[in-house]
Amino acid sequence: MNRLLIVDDDPMTAQALAATLGVMFPTGVLIESFTDPAPALARMQEVDVDVILSDYRMPTINGIQFLRAACAIQPYVVRLILSVTSDFSVVQQAINEAEIYRYLFKPWKQEDLLRHVGDALKHAEQARTNRELANTMLLLQGALTFAEMGCLDMDEDQASGVTVVEWGPDGQVLLPPELLELNGARRA
Repeated sequence: MNRLLIVDDDPMTAQALAATLGVMFPTGVLIESFTDPAPALARMQEVDVDVILSDYRMPTINGIQFLRAACAIQPYVVRLILSVTSDFSVVQQAINEAEIYRYLFKPWKQEDLLRHVGDALKHAEQARTNRELANTMLLLQGALTFAEMGCLDMDEDQASGVTVVEWGPDGQVLLPPELLELNGARRA
């Protein structure tokens, strides 16, 4: 299940965003909203987050500062800013400093919000898949151990099939035939 965090200091806006996105993504997306960035950052230390939609203007810290802090906790989280400001220097700062995925304007159009958040969720899933594939290749090449990959912390459902390794006579990892066929290679 994907997790979306909404952070906006205005409770009505946070509620409206959560309600709108909850209707747009009724299954497969867990939506949590916060009116204060500090509890949102604390929550990110407890659970993995796929996408953050943050307001820019907040009383304690601005959206760019919040997203930089969020990125320090979870570097791969996809970050979006929602703001009334169209000041190009703010947009530029958000892109350069917080590495945002999209900058959205208030008031939002529902179809635009759906499209951009949907794109961000797809982007997060694709990036996660790419990291998993890269780690699997490093593991198969011997450049990464199971412990480094974090497989020891995985629950049984996630680890099934990953921990079964066929070894060759010289200690090399033998790939399953279906993977070899994909790469045009053959087992010796």
